[in-house]
Amino acid sequence: MNSKMIFVCTIFLIIMFSTFASAKSPHGTLDYYYNDVLITGSLNPVTPKPLLKIGEPFALRFEVTCYKKNYLSVMLTSIEENDFDIIEGPTSRLGEGKHGTIEANETRIFEWTVAPNDEWAGGSTPINFYYQMTDLDTAKTITSGTFTAAYVTISNEYYEGAEKPSGSDIVPSDDGDSASASGFTILLAVFALIAAVAGRRGK
Repeated sequence: MNSKMIFVCTIFLIIMFSTFASAKSPHGTLDYYYNDVLITGSLNPVTPKPLLKIGEPFALRFEVTCYKKNYLSVMLTSIEENDFDIIEGPTSRLGEGKHGTIEANETRIFEWTVAPNDEWAGGSTPINFYYQMTDLDTAKTITSGTFTAAYVTISNEYYEGAEKPSGSDIVPSDDGDSASASGFTILLAVFALIAAVAGRRGK
């Protein structure tokens, strides 16, 4: 097993055994939307798992409210920096940060229109939201975190529709909230991902 496959497996095992980011903390609140659908509004929010075509856009919107004036940094990430194309938003590529001072009790909105490219065609990959709050006086990190905003499966077909997303394409999940069931589903995704990576190596 090469180093890339080991890295990918590690990322997905972390996702499997991690919990969804809390919408509230002692430092502020964070709400996010997938195609205008509020994900953090339910008691047990579920990560969107859309099936998209290559180039099919979707929208991610994050509303961050900080209780204390600080320096806020946010970015979108994935396994690699070219796994998704940013069509529109506060940054132009994955891994590029958006920074600035945010006042106490101010809400800052970050919204991206993103589309999968052919890097993971026939496979699945996450798109993550990273945030960090830094104290203005001490330059120490107040809090930071990252969570998967969407776990996207990309088909081998190319999208020929509008450049802007319309409506929700969230894949419905089972009504049950069994941790073992969701863990089993993600474990299957890990093995599928290994097969996809092996297939890409063989090209």
